[in-house]
Amino acid sequence: MTITVLMATRAGPGWDVHVPGLLGQTVAPDQIVVVVDRPTAEEERAAFRAQWPQVEFVFNEANLGITRSVNRGLAIATGEFVFRADDDDSYRSDRFEKQLALFASSGADLVFSWAEGFVAGHEDKPYLISCPADDEGIRLALHSRNVLIHASLAFRRDRIMALGGYDETFVNAQDYALYLAAIRAGLRFAAVPEPLVRRSYNGASITVGRRYHQLMYSCAARVVHHAHSGNRTAFLRTLFNYAFLAAIPHWARKLRRRAHALLGRGA
Repeated sequence: MTITVLMATRAGPGWDVHVPGLLGQTVAPDQIVVVVDRPTAEEERAAFRAQWPQVEFVFNEANLGITRSVNRGLAIATGEFVFRADDDDSYRSDRFEKQLALFASSGADLVFSWAEGFVAGHEDKPYLISCPADDEGIRLALHSRNVLIHASLAFRRDRIMALGGYDETFVNAQDYALYLAAIRAGLRFAAVPEPLVRRSYNGASITVGRRYHQLMYSCAARVVHHAHSGNRTAFLRTLFNYAFLAAIPHWARKLRRRAHALLGRGA
């Protein structure tokens, strides 16, 4: 059961703070691929390689975005299982071990986990982000919204490559589009009902800073999914729900996030 860890990053200051945690897992990865999504000089590239000789770097000549960057990394991944990682999230030391065990016991193609979230500046007040743990529950939930934490995703590489990787039409919500495509392909889901990921929410994150782009692409993923099934009722319901979400002002969303954090609920 070989493992590739796949990360895409702009490689700003502190991007590598969690790399030691990925290298120090109870089950060590066989390969770590980091895609640097910005132009870099040869001197900077040499410095990256010298600091992290255990890492295989892919250097984009321009900013290509998360979707294309992840696909570039996926193309050189050699592991049977690919574990996604974000540069601003940390991971429990037994994350790989727990998820590999669930692959073996469930036969799933995509395996996730719960997460512990916190609002930047309020690290002392973490809250649990949960999702269904079984295939049927996850599939049902995904027909309503994206309930999965992308940073917790691990998948069988051959299954995702058979789908063509991530759909590069989706600049945002590429993870949701992938999950819905996986449902259409008959792939199976599972999740470890423990928080194996600790993730930060702040104004710079896509979920908060590019909310309307995220909403539009998320809506598009659902519309494409309903187009495949021909479910007119679900299509109309999706359009109505996303129009309602787009009308909610940012301050109200921010207030809701803080309230959920205080109540110990997911974002």
